[in-house]
This record gives sequence, C-alpha cells and structure tokens, in this order.
Amino acid sequence: MDGYWGAVTADYDWCEQNYVVTSYIAEFWNCVSSIAIFSCGLYYLRQSLRFNYGLRFTLASCIVAVIGLGSIAFHGTLTKYGQWLDEIPMLFGSLIFFYITCCNSMTKTNEKKYSTTLGVILLSIGVATTYIYFTIGFFFFLVMYIAVVASVFGITLYQLRPKSPARKYALYSIGMYIFGFAAFWIPEQIVCGNRNIDRHDSGLLALPVPLHAFFHLTSAVGPVYMLVYLSFEYLERRKRKPTLVYEKYHALLFFMSVDVVHCSEAIEV
Repeated sequence: MDGYWGAVTADYDWCEQNYVVTSYIAEFWNCVSSIAIFSCGLYYLRQSLRFNYGLRFTLASCIVAVIGLGSIAFHGTLTKYGQWLDEIPMLFGSLIFFYITCCNSMTKTNEKKYSTTLGVILLSIGVATTYIYFTIGFFFFLVMYIAVVASVFGITLYQLRPKSPARKYALYSIGMYIFGFAAFWIPEQIVCGNRNIDRHDSGLLALPVPLHAFFHLTSAVGPVYMLVYLSFEYLERRKRKPTLVYEKYHALLFFMSVDVVHCSEAIEV
C-alpha cells in the first residue's frame, strides 16, 4: 500500500513490512504493541495517585506513558518527528529513574541536602544531551540511554536489601530488560539491519509479528517492576508501612498481574 505518512524520514525503519495492514499505520504490530507501554504508565500513575507515593513516582509513571505514545508515533509514521517523540522521552525517563534510584540509596539527611541539586544536574544533563542528540543523532542517544539504564541497574543491585519483600521485582525488572535486548532487539539489529543506511532483506521480515513488538512488551513490564521496587523502598524509608498486595487483574494490565504497593495515607481515586 501507499503510506499515508509518505516517505520514511526516520533514521530507523524497523524489521516489519510497512503499510501492510493499513495505509494509515507504517509498522502495524510495532505500533500496536507500543500501547502496552502507554497502558503500563497509566496503570502506575493510577497507583501513585491512589496511594500517594509522591511526586517523583507520578512523574516517572507519566514519562513511561509518554514514551508509549512516542513509540506509537514513531512506528506509526516512521517520520523524524515521530522518532524524536519516542527517543527524547526515553532519555528523560531514564534520568528520572536514575534520580529516584540515587535518592533511595541516600540517607534521609543527605537526600534533603542533595536531592534538589541532583535534580538540577540531571535536568541540565538531559537538556544538553538533547541538544547534542539533534546534532549527532541516534547513536549518541543510544549510548547515553544505555549508560544511564546500566547505572540504574548497578546502583539498584548495589543497594538491594536481601530481606526486602520487593527485592524480587528489582531482579525481575533487570532480567526483563536484559532479556528483551538480548532476545529481540539485538538479533534484529544483526540480522535485519534496521538503520536506513544498512537495511537489508532478511527472513525476519516474513515473521507474522516482528521481534521488536515483543521487545515493546518487555519494555512495558520492566518499568512497572522497577517502580514496584523503588516505590516500596521509598515508602519503607519514610515509615509509611508499605505492603505488597497481589492484584489479580486490572484493565490496564490486560496481559499481566503484579503486586501493588499498598501503604498508609491511601486515597481513593
């Protein structure tokens, strides 16, 4: 089909045949699977407001939802503008998670003393990186994003409490991210060559559902698991007596179930 959005202007054209299902969506399955990321962000936003986790978790949930919308725009249009809407929120999202992880590793005194300074530094890094990103492009974004995410994982593993009830969710999150990259993202890069400058025909194009769509599912579940862990530890340090309560089903998590961090000062929404 002729594509509604015209020629591909993004740096990447992923390993899915374009405009096969409908002329209005460039990569149908990659676009549809991105809804899972948006949905998971909305889900944890609801939990953050419901139990009053705090502003940092409300922002983290919102940025996950925005990343989902950006991914929908990117894969749905394959335009440069769609790519920006996907990648820039990913960068700032990783910095927000880094901020929360660092604050959780501080003493209460040091957090009060340094958290604002840390936030300003990370915001400045995000703005500077975005400027460089528009100059250099995708490769710089990828290196920066991987470095920040790896730092989040490293700090999390370093300060992981052996007896924390939420400990397993930190490990689940890290495992989910690594599995998604190793099983879905990297094989596509090697076999299919997703960049426009080195894209080539591949047997992966014949798959009914592309590998990148499954990568989106791991990218949806991973942040939720990490937010469960981070919010539990944050509330525990503030003596709000958090508990993990298993919720079997929620409309926004149509493909999974997860423990919810309940705590005092809960509010109904």
